[in-house]
Amino acid sequence: MTETRTAPLTDTSVMPVIHTLFRRELRLAAGLLRGVPEGDTARAAVVADHLGLVGEVLHHHHTAEDELLWPKLLERVPDDLAPIVHLMESQHGRVEALLDEIGPLMAGWRRTAGGAERDRMAQLYDELYLALAEHLDAEETRLLPIAARAVTQEEWEHMGQVARAGTPKGAELLVLGGLLYDSGPEGAAKLMHGAPPPVRWLVPRLGARAYRRHAQKVYGTPTP
Repeated sequence: MTETRTAPLTDTSVMPVIHTLFRRELRLAAGLLRGVPEGDTARAAVVADHLGLVGEVLHHHHTAEDELLWPKLLERVPDDLAPIVHLMESQHGRVEALLDEIGPLMAGWRRTAGGAERDRMAQLYDELYLALAEHLDAEETRLLPIAARAVTQEEWEHMGQVARAGTPKGAELLVLGGLLYDSGPEGAAKLMHGAPPPVRWLVPRLGARAYRRHAQKVYGTPTP
């Protein structure tokens, strides 16, 4: 088994910034669903599109880790740390199983705004939030310190590039604004690291504006 690297440490601090989007939007998801009147297909479409975007971003985020991070860690970490990586894999499996169950329900509910489908999905989103929050907490406290020693900065940044490539076309600024909403200037600096100064100044502002408009439509307030 290859020993983990001792120096330099890879900077993994952007990951908790990314996680803020998933924590916030999935914490609020069940309430959004329960607030849609039965038969209101126009409102159902707004909520379904929003939750679909969040789910797609989460799926690509997890797929990048599944394909590019967990295998490297299992090759490189000592045997006594491997169970932490396997825990991450199993938690991803639970999240994906819930998303897979939600998918067909969401497609039908978007067309009909049926009460039974709405209520079942709200229950599933409650379960999804709890499962994901447990996973993100474990990843941040137990896994990131291992990753910082076991993968290179180049490998880490490549994983991020692959995850971002899965963002639906046209939604890039909106997703960035969602990432920035709870992260403040420090989070913005991490997300925009390496970009030219004009881009670091302008793009976060455009993203914040895109998210405010989106939140007003989805939540009825620019500050959900």
